[in-house]
Amino acid sequence: MPTFIYRGKTREGVIRQGEVDAVDQRAALQVLRRQNVFVTRLREKLTSSSEWRLFSGKARVPQKDLVMLTYQLETLLKAGVPLSQSLDMLATQASSSTVQRILREVKQKVESGASLAEALHGHPTVFTPWYVSMVEAGEEGGMLDQTFSRLAEHLDKVLRLKQQVKLALAYPLIVVTVAALVLCVLLTWVIPMFAPMYADMGDALPWPTTVVLEVSRWFQQHGVSAVIGVIGIGLGVPLWATTPLGQRIIEPVLLRVPFVGTLWRKTAVVHVMRTLGALLRNGVEILRSLEIAKKVSGLISMERALEETRVSVREGHTLADPLERSGMFPSLVSSMVSVGEATGTLDTTLEKIADLYEREVDRDVAAFTAVLEPLLIVVLGVGIGFIVVAMYLPIFSMASAFA
Repeated sequence: MPTFIYRGKTREGVIRQGEVDAVDQRAALQVLRRQNVFVTRLREKLTSSSEWRLFSGKARVPQKDLVMLTYQLETLLKAGVPLSQSLDMLATQASSSTVQRILREVKQKVESGASLAEALHGHPTVFTPWYVSMVEAGEEGGMLDQTFSRLAEHLDKVLRLKQQVKLALAYPLIVVTVAALVLCVLLTWVIPMFAPMYADMGDALPWPTTVVLEVSRWFQQHGVSAVIGVIGIGLGVPLWATTPLGQRIIEPVLLRVPFVGTLWRKTAVVHVMRTLGALLRNGVEILRSLEIAKKVSGLISMERALEETRVSVREGHTLADPLERSGMFPSLVSSMVSVGEATGTLDTTLEKIADLYEREVDRDVAAFTAVLEPLLIVVLGVGIGFIVVAMYLPIFSMASAFA
């Protein structure tokens, strides 16, 4: 248990200072108040274990583990197992030491009087503001088991969508990587074997052969630098794209790329609509829901659109109008939202919109994969075929000269 160093005054004005053991800072303040000490300064005593907690508080949990944890909590709570006991059972059987530590810390805070939402809030890299808000609304409404059911369902759908997109991109990436390795082998070892054979032909070499030999000669001299440069760009650009400057520059470009921009926008719509629907169904008020939903879109332009929407709704306007004016959401979204607002079924309507566009993303990814696979094969076949023909053209020319 952490130790806190405090300084304060009693009711009589006597200055007191010392140490107190407590689960967290809030619990330490409660202990000191019961001792009639008015705290003026309070900080955690830094020890090796507390330093480890500060570091490990930034630890992340894979989303599949979070999905499984949420499903398990739902099952235990529906079975009537008390929350503290449920957390203890899950911490005991967790395969990850990170998950075990987090669950034990959450359990300690709950047993010290904190709500579950407050306890989860201490691990923001694992439990997002959306997750915490859902739990908070579930606690207030007395339907925590239903809340975890909705959380698990939502996280599971988001995880499946991410995995599907990653799998669709994995095949082209593997094919391009293998093709690049084959090309490096040809340029470094195979083609140079032909160079001495054609050294005496000079200008008589066909232009395809000359081009291939020159490329091979350049690659032998600068190949290592070129490979390192390509790897550096491949690793550096995605990292740079996560920075605010990188996002502002790359995002508008990618959104204009055919198919890629449409797919990215639809995926963001799925995340936003599903998050909004889940939050509203769980009783979170609309302004707070919009504030949370804008953080899950992954698009700066959509974040701005949702912030403008939040301001408009706060001023008394409907949700559908600012969504349509933003230009970031398809007209079908604003139309369905308008119907949902008119019929009082906005939460259900938002989830139906998410389901609709998730199916569209599935179809787009399947179509993209179906077109890309044969296209890659054709491009690689033409490229390797050009190299092979270029290397054998001089032989065919010499054979025809002797005929």
